[in-house]
Amino acid sequence: MLKDAERKIIEESLGKLSLNAIARNLGISPRHLKREMRELKIHPKGRPGIIPDKPYQPFSISGRNRPAVFLSCCLVFVLVFLVYANTLGSDFIWDDEYLITHNSQIKSFSHIASVFKTYIGFGSENVNNFYRPLQELSNMVDYFLWANDPFGFHLTNVILHSLAAALVCVFVFYICGNLFIASLTAILFGVHPLNTEAVAYVAGRADPLFSVFFLASLILLVRYVNHLVKARARPSLLLFSIVLFACSILSKEVSLVYPLLVILYIVVIVKGAVKQAVFEKIKYLWIPSLAVVLVYAYVRFQVLNFFVKLPPPMFARIPLFNRLLTFATTIPEYIGLLIAPVGLHMERVIPIVLTPFQPMVLLAALVIGGIIAGTVFLHRRGNRLAVFFIGWFFVNLVPVSNIFPINSFIAEHWLYMACVGYFFMISSAIYLIYEKAKGNMYLKVSLAVLALVIAAVYSKVTIDRNKDWKDEPSFFESTLKYSPNNARLYLNFGNTYYEKGELNKAIEKYRKAIELDEKLADAYGNIGGVNITLRNFPEAEKYLMKAIELDFNYPVAHYALGVVYYNTDRTADAIQQLELAVRQMPNHYQALNLLGKIYLQEGDRNKAEKYLRQSLRVMPGQKDIESLLK
Repeated sequence: MLKDAERKIIEESLGKLSLNAIARNLGISPRHLKREMRELKIHPKGRPGIIPDKPYQPFSISGRNRPAVFLSCCLVFVLVFLVYANTLGSDFIWDDEYLITHNSQIKSFSHIASVFKTYIGFGSENVNNFYRPLQELSNMVDYFLWANDPFGFHLTNVILHSLAAALVCVFVFYICGNLFIASLTAILFGVHPLNTEAVAYVAGRADPLFSVFFLASLILLVRYVNHLVKARARPSLLLFSIVLFACSILSKEVSLVYPLLVILYIVVIVKGAVKQAVFEKIKYLWIPSLAVVLVYAYVRFQVLNFFVKLPPPMFARIPLFNRLLTFATTIPEYIGLLIAPVGLHMERVIPIVLTPFQPMVLLAALVIGGIIAGTVFLHRRGNRLAVFFIGWFFVNLVPVSNIFPINSFIAEHWLYMACVGYFFMISSAIYLIYEKAKGNMYLKVSLAVLALVIAAVYSKVTIDRNKDWKDEPSFFESTLKYSPNNARLYLNFGNTYYEKGELNKAIEKYRKAIELDEKLADAYGNIGGVNITLRNFPEAEKYLMKAIELDFNYPVAHYALGVVYYNTDRTADAIQQLELAVRQMPNHYQALNLLGKIYLQEGDRNKAEKYLRQSLRVMPGQKDIESLLK
C-alpha cells in the first residue's frame, strides 16, 4: 500500500506527468501504480488526456524533410512501375470481358448518370451486386482514350498501384516519422507478388483505385490532427479527407472499415499523447466518416437495391460460427503467402470448418493467439506503432471475414491494403536490429543487404507472375495447375477458344466444364452459341433449351434461342424469346436490334423504332441501326 506522502505525489502529478513518469518517480512499475490507484480510488482528471513525458510532436512533412520524402516517394513510384511494366503488353482476360469489351455502358459518356445508378458491368450480360461507379467511370475514360486497346487499361492500373505505394510511404511516415521504415514498407507493398492479382488483371483495378483515395483521405485526416495539436485548426483538411473517403467507398466496398481505422488511430496513437483539451477535439473524428458510411448504406441498400435480382450468396447457408472459424483458418495461410509467395493463383479455396477441433483450426488458434499475446506485450511496452499496424492488418480483413456472407473465403487480392501492416512490422524489425547493431558494421551491412535481397526477390517473382496474366491461355493454363477440377475455369477457357475461332477446342472445354458440373447452365448455353456459329441449329436448340431448363433467368440463352428460331423461320417463337431476353436484361442491345429488324420485316414500324431507339440509347453510334431508322 502506498504511503500518504506517495499518494500526495500522485495527486499533485496527475495532469502534469504521464503515469509512466509518475511510476518512475515512485520507483514502482506502471502496472503496480495503476493497481494502487484503483485501490485508493484515485482517478486521473480527464483520464485520456494525461500529458506524456515530453510534449507530443506530430510527424509531418516540412521544408526541412520535404526533399527527402519527395525523393523517396518518386523512387518508390518508379521502382514499382518498372516491376509491373511487363504487364503493359498483356491482353484482356476473364472478367475484363464483362467490365470492358462486352460492356456497352463504358462505351459512351452519355451513360455517366447510369454509372451511378447501376452495378459495375451493367452494360454486359453479367449481373452482380458490386456498386463501384468510380471504377466503371475510370474504365469509361480509358475506353474513350484507348478504345479496345488493353495497353491503356493496363497503364492506368500500373500508375494507380505505383501511386498507392507512394502514398503508403507518405502515410507511414506521418504515423512513425521514420523515412527508412516508410520507404521500405512502401517498396515491399509495391513489389510483393501477392498484389499481382490487383494490378496485372484489369478487372482488379478496384483495389489500387480505392487505396489511392483511402490513403490520401487518411493522410489528410492525420494532417488535420497534427494541426489541432499545434493549435492551428484546418477544417478544409477534414472536409477534403471525407470527400476522398466517399470516393474510396464508390471505388470498392471494403473502404467501409475506414471509421474503425480512425478509431484505432485515435485510441492507439493519439490517446494519452496529447493534452486533454486537444484530445476532446480529436476523439470524435470517426463520426463524420461513420455518417458517410450510413448515407452510403441507405443509398446502396434502399435506393439502389441490386440484391433483389440475385439469390443470396451460397455461403449464407453456413452458420456464422462456422464461417468465422473458416475465416480464422485463412490467417495462417495469408501470413504464409506474405512470407513465401509461391504457388500463387486466382482460384484459391480453403475447406469450410465443420468443427472447432479440426487441425487447421488449432493451427489458426495458435497463430492468432500468438499474435494477440505479442500485441499485448508490445502494448505494455508502449509500442503504439506496432499495435496500430497489427490492428490495421486485421481491421482491413473484416469486410472479407464472412460476418456478412460473400461467395468466397479467401483471395490473394483481399490482402491488398491489409498487408501494409505486415510490411510495416518487417521494416520496423529490420530498422530496430540495425539501430541496435551500433558499431557492428558487419551486421549493419548485412541488414541493408537483407532488405535489398527481399525486395529484389519479391520483384523477380512479381515480374515472372505477371507473365501468367499475359493472355487468357497463359492465365488458364497456370491456374488449372492448382485448380484442375474447376468447372468455371474450363467454361472461360472455352470462351477464349471461341473468341479465337477455334470452335472444336471451345466445345471440348465446355464439355469438360459440364463433366465437372452437370448443372452449369452457362456451359450448355455456350455450346448452343457455338452451334449457332456452325449453323447447326437443331443441336444449338437442344443445348439452349437445356441451359434455360437449368436457369430460366438466362437472357443470353433466350437471345440465342431467338436467333435459332429467326434463322429457322419461326418468327413468333423468335419474338417471344427475344422479348424474354429484353425483359430479363433491358440493356441487351443485340436482342433489341434483332427485335427491331423482325418488326421491320413484319411491317410494324412503330414497334421496330421502339426497340431500335432503345438499342441506340444502350449502345450509341451503331451506324447500321441508325440507317434503319432513316
